[in-house]
Amino acid sequence: MKPIVAVVADLCLDILFTGEVIPIYGQVEQYVDDYHIELGGSAGIFASQFTKLGGSVDLYGVIGNDFFGRFLKERLQELNISTRYVTSSKSYKTAVGLGLAKGNDRAMLTYKGSFNGVTANGIMESGILQKASHLHIASYFLLEQLQAFWLEELPILKAKGITISLDTNWSPEEDWHKVHAILPYIDVFIPNEEEALRISGKADVEQAGSWLSHFGGWVVIKQGEKGATVFNGSSGQHFTIPESLSKGLKIADTTGAGDNFDAGFLYAWLKRASLKECVNLAMRCGTGSLSAIGGIEGQIQLP
Repeated sequence: MKPIVAVVADLCLDILFTGEVIPIYGQVEQYVDDYHIELGGSAGIFASQFTKLGGSVDLYGVIGNDFFGRFLKERLQELNISTRYVTSSKSYKTAVGLGLAKGNDRAMLTYKGSFNGVTANGIMESGILQKASHLHIASYFLLEQLQAFWLEELPILKAKGITISLDTNWSPEEDWHKVHAILPYIDVFIPNEEEALRISGKADVEQAGSWLSHFGGWVVIKQGEKGATVFNGSSGQHFTIPESLSKGLKIADTTGAGDNFDAGFLYAWLKRASLKECVNLAMRCGTGSLSAIGGIEGQIQLP
């Protein structure tokens, strides 16, 4: 039987524009090259890629009782992600992420809306954690209302033998220290380089990874075009992106690349693959994502 991965989702609609422009106030109108509307949110992108690799995902999330919410529910079903734990709320409008991709970078604006409907009571009443063998926590800072819940619940889950992974994503309030309390319960922590530096307060990746790994779990620091560095103890092992993946790669958009990397690494890790195999699949998923706008279209599918 496949391990069931539970994900508590920051479900949102992504509206993504691409173009070599920077918005200018003063009613200045500019053109973009293209746009894309897609399922967004770190957890939703993760769940889609994990499912395409052959994994089994249960996803809990809240959407608004509106057009965007219905779009997201239908899109999840199209991606073969169960919506049994997705609830519709009349109290919130569906969360929306507005992105502008410019070269290898992007700017994001987020309307939280239905994020605020994701509550500890809702999670517990859904029963999603009872069937899980692994829990992946995404958007720890965006779903700030769950921070106290995770601190209380993670020791209980660990005692039951459930493994736990974490990708905090960015902290809009820059209150990075708030994640420190749960790090002892995390088996696999997968931040990007800037997040790792800010959470640890260290000056470089080696120092950050060493400090973070002393909490006891694997630390996988995503470094974009530089690859990734993995720590399990004080010293790190660096992996570069294979030329077979990077040669000729044209980056359309970086949205979701880190979430897809997470899915690849954890899919292999849960199958007890070697570290090299875990990183290789993670990089395949991450670089595949770069080839298309949004976090979904470029995802890889295993036979």
